[in-house]
Amino acid sequence: MRVRVFDFRHGGEILERRPAWVELYEVVSGIERDDILTAHSSFSEEGRRVPAGGQTAINKVFRDRLIPLGWRPEPRLFPFDERGLRKWKMDFIKADIGVEISFNHAEAIPWTFTRLNIAGESDRVLEDSRIDVGVAIFATDGLKVWSSMMKPIMPIPMLVVGLDAEGWPATELFRGTGKGSRTLLE
Repeated sequence: MRVRVFDFRHGGEILERRPAWVELYEVVSGIERDDILTAHSSFSEEGRRVPAGGQTAINKVFRDRLIPLGWRPEPRLFPFDERGLRKWKMDFIKADIGVEISFNHAEAIPWTFTRLNIAGESDRVLEDSRIDVGVAIFATDGLKVWSSMMKPIMPIPMLVVGLDAEGWPATELFRGTGKGSRTLLE
């Protein structure tokens, strides 16, 4: 997979010496089309409802690869007793690096940035879920517009990773997406 990295607030300088970033980058750059298609097909094989788009399959690939490396999945940001906030979670955390992965709709992009910034800046976030740098992973086309609009309001250092599936053949595996591979990676 082709990977493009965009640096915000010196996120790259902070991450370049961290082994957890090297791990994450190797996982991200090692994802292939067949990995996502196999993960998507596995839902049917397991007797589960097959999702329409590729987001669930992409999440599964990341979970299967990051959890064995010690990345904690879905860390809760706020205490369970905080009624309106108890469902706020990041996708992964390790060594004070927060990771958010979003391949669904473009309107999810600002919320992805928001979660990472809250995890880095709010004193109400649970101590073991606080981060000092974030990594946001999107389909490259989905982040072009949002990254320029969000940069002025993002206080936390961050790397934005764009994944580009250019050259991947279209698939009809993802029902309801209208373009076959649209939600696999635009």
